[in-house]
Amino acid sequence: MPYDTVVAKTVEYLAVPSVVGFEKHFIKFLKNDFENLGLTVVEHNGVLEVTGRDPKAAIISAHIDRHGIISRGNHQFGYAAEYMKETKYDQDKTPTERMIDAIGDRFNGEKVYAYDPQTGDKLGEGVISDSGPRVIDKDCIFTLYGMPDLPEGIPVAYARTAVSDGDVFKGQIDNVVSLGVIYCLFQNGFQGTALLTCEEEIGKSWVHITNWLEAKKIETKELVIIDTSPYREVAPIEMGAVVLRNRDKNAVFDETFTAKIKQRCIDKLIPFQFKDEYLTQLGVETKGLGSTELGRIVEKSNGRWSGTSIQIPTTEYHTSYETTNRDSIENFYFILQNILVNEPIR
Repeated sequence: MPYDTVVAKTVEYLAVPSVVGFEKHFIKFLKNDFENLGLTVVEHNGVLEVTGRDPKAAIISAHIDRHGIISRGNHQFGYAAEYMKETKYDQDKTPTERMIDAIGDRFNGEKVYAYDPQTGDKLGEGVISDSGPRVIDKDCIFTLYGMPDLPEGIPVAYARTAVSDGDVFKGQIDNVVSLGVIYCLFQNGFQGTALLTCEEEIGKSWVHITNWLEAKKIETKELVIIDTSPYREVAPIEMGAVVLRNRDKNAVFDETFTAKIKQRCIDKLIPFQFKDEYLTQLGVETKGLGSTELGRIVEKSNGRWSGTSIQIPTTEYHTSYETTNRDSIENFYFILQNILVNEPIR
């Protein structure tokens, strides 16, 4: 069953750390894993390109990186996403109280381990203090118990893995479950292109995709971007819904392609929910619809490239116990298998 394969690959991939900005070792692992399926794998800046026998058949994309923390030296550990924004992209932002609370909810009390960014070798283990991060010199700093002093720039990942009881599936599954789905798609006949991107957690993966599209001289409005989608309530998960979007706060997605996906869900009796329509019904304004990779691609390219978004609903987003279930994953996989392999949308 697709669920069992996706879960197995997700658990396997979670054993390989990939904190945002420090994905190198995981990229090597993925390259080898997809090559073992007989696929062509090429590493570009920020993108791992995986292709079958018909690369132009369709383009699907998912993310490689995950949230984590980073050593800043002198027993100080910062939020990896903010560290990468500061050091690589020179974005200096003082964390807000709301941001500190959100980060604390994700990490407080978690067991973590430091790893060599090149080899993945463990360099130490520890537990994050329950007291929450503090702001020191405009940086969000955690206290870790048991972790040795490390030089600046050493990534620290969650130690918790994902678990399934046969129905409920939980762990740091964003963004890894999407990679498990793509592996399963290739296993079962997908012969197009998959773009596995870095730095999505700092809002930069769209840059790597558009650079790749430009370099390849590809013009398309049928990109398929897959991901998980956060919910506070469990209803979308319990109904096994596939999450679609007409747009995010940045841009409207391709209306024709999105309509075809919607119709295919209807035809195949797959439950679905449009996230933007759901939020709008709750009174959320356009600026509160969330920012996605696809929205940035459309916005920054002035509509030159577009596509649609297909997502798995989850609760406890961006934690090590993000949760979904069998029906959600199997319906998500079914519609992708259908539109990309069994009955490709033309």
